[in-house]
Amino acid sequence: PASALVSIFDKPLPRSSFVTKSLLVVGSTIQPSPAAAFASGASTSTTSAASLRRNDGINTDKTTIVYQPLSVTVSGVKVPVAAWHPPLKDSTTTSTMQPLNSYKHRISVQKIGKKLAGWNFIPSFANRNFDLLPGAQNSNLRVVTSIQQQQLPSSPVVILSHGYLGSRFDLYPLAETLASEGFLVLSPEYPESLADSFDAEIIDKNSGDIQTIIDRDMITNQLLSTLSQTWQVTPTSFGIVGHSLGCGTAERSGDDSWIRVCLAGFPSSRGNGSKCLFVGSTNDGAVSVNRALSVLSDNNYVNLDEDRIRSMIAEGQQFPPKSSLVFAGANAPNHISFLSEATNDAMVDFLSPLLPVARGLKIPVLDFDKYQLSRDSRAFGDVLTPLVVGYLKQTMKV
Repeated sequence: PASALVSIFDKPLPRSSFVTKSLLVVGSTIQPSPAAAFASGASTSTTSAASLRRNDGINTDKTTIVYQPLSVTVSGVKVPVAAWHPPLKDSTTTSTMQPLNSYKHRISVQKIGKKLAGWNFIPSFANRNFDLLPGAQNSNLRVVTSIQQQQLPSSPVVILSHGYLGSRFDLYPLAETLASEGFLVLSPEYPESLADSFDAEIIDKNSGDIQTIIDRDMITNQLLSTLSQTWQVTPTSFGIVGHSLGCGTAERSGDDSWIRVCLAGFPSSRGNGSKCLFVGSTNDGAVSVNRALSVLSDNNYVNLDEDRIRSMIAEGQQFPPKSSLVFAGANAPNHISFLSEATNDAMVDFLSPLLPVARGLKIPVLDFDKYQLSRDSRAFGDVLTPLVVGYLKQTMKV
């Protein structure tokens, strides 16, 4: 119940920090565990983040990963796919590759206005391009790229599924870290992307009628087909990470052998043989975590607190097949705290003048107004990324 959740909120802390509490849900009983503070720049943040991250501080050599801007063709339309992976073990191509200077990110105000407010009058010159810095959240990584497409490794494959008005770069720090751990990570652009890189409506040239509307499932299915038939990749296992609307994509994609991670959306309700990690927050203003609690209870999720997760990762203990962590507190992460700092800051800095207008017109802003104040993606990412990576490494047997 909402009252039970509100009753455990802490008093607000300074905006330089946020408090996280996990909720232990047993049937209909909700019990808060001891809180742990992660303060930006404070000693508590460093200790907590380091306890979840890989211990890379000992080795000063940077880990090289490869980024490739790929695409798949769906009903004649080219759909962008961002790919990250480790260099092939028997490959010498990394010596001829160039350091990646930036990821090319685009924000379409046209797309945002159309999707959120039904506006069709915004000109294309209002759109804007951004350069996102590789390795922004992990200085131990060296990201390289090549003009020519390189062979992709046959390794564990993780698909990233962005949310409504998200982009293929929303979770790129997570993608980089997964690639450094041996995963092939593929992040397709879905039709609702704010990049507006393709038109999902295919118009019949003769009649002018809509012939086909490209949807998420069509893109995911084509990606899987291209992966095996064109790119000649034989995955050793599959995982998928969804944020918000992307959780629905994660639920529908693949079979019960796929490992799922659902962030700030809804947990998987697949059968007991499936595995899923759900992470939510009571401070999510776009998708109420209250709606997820019954799904967690009905599907036998084991709700973990942060201390237990850290000890499990450190000691190599097995995660429960269905695990969940719900953050609570006045400064718990909001809906877009789960995404990369660079993509969030680009969005907020670009659109901040429009936020008061959106509020006045009661247009949903997906928590960008909250993030404008909190700016907590980096601090939360130091907690979230090691958790997701640790879960996927264990359940996908990397």
